[in-house]
Amino acid sequence: MMSNCMNDNELTTEQIILEAAEAEFLEKGYGNAKTVSIAARAGVSHSMLHYYFRKKENLFQMIFQRKIQAISQYIENIFEGELPFNETIRLIVEAQFNFLAENPRLPYFIGSEILSNRENRTLLLNELMPRVTIILSRMEALLKEEAAKGTIRPITTRDFMMNFISINIASFIALPIVAEMSPDMDKTVLDAILAERRESNVQFILNAINVEHKYKQKNIKYVRKNVFFKFWVPCLFRRFRAG
Repeated sequence: MMSNCMNDNELTTEQIILEAAEAEFLEKGYGNAKTVSIAARAGVSHSMLHYYFRKKENLFQMIFQRKIQAISQYIENIFEGELPFNETIRLIVEAQFNFLAENPRLPYFIGSEILSNRENRTLLLNELMPRVTIILSRMEALLKEEAAKGTIRPITTRDFMMNFISINIASFIALPIVAEMSPDMDKTVLDAILAERRESNVQFILNAINVEHKYKQKNIKYVRKNVFFKFWVPCLFRRFRAG
């Protein structure tokens, strides 16, 4: 019985240290974050932190390993569900959006600390690639199958992934600016904005590859063009002559 209690306490202490380290990394950057500060933030001694993780690099690796595993496992489960194409894409786009909503400072951290730091970038890619390779393979098969049916336009997996990842990230990069423009924005309003933006991003991604949508857009442009030339131009001409 005592052994189980100790295991529970150890897991709780480890999680507290990881959460403190994550907050420290995101707030100060990887280079400026110190294990002494992380220990103080977690409310544990420096020797206790050292007992669990030894060094800062291990903390960094564990934090991103867990995040990558969480989002990757969720997306892999979506593929396992064998849902209709549009529903599968919706869930994947929403999963990444929700992940960013839970980690809104992560895009800034990745940009400033990982893309600009070769060692951290290598560390992240070593964790990321085994999982991403599986997802890319499943996504490629899904896109090819749907394109063969003629329901979507042909698109490479790379372009498709870049489309929805970038539009979701852009939403959260723009969010602080939107918040500054609306100082009275409360959590209810913010949640409503995020829900609307998530749905908008899903529709944008689906419409960008949907053949039927492309056809409709072409027809809409054709109708607008004809309305302009067959109705508005004659009206303007008659008004000009009357004037």
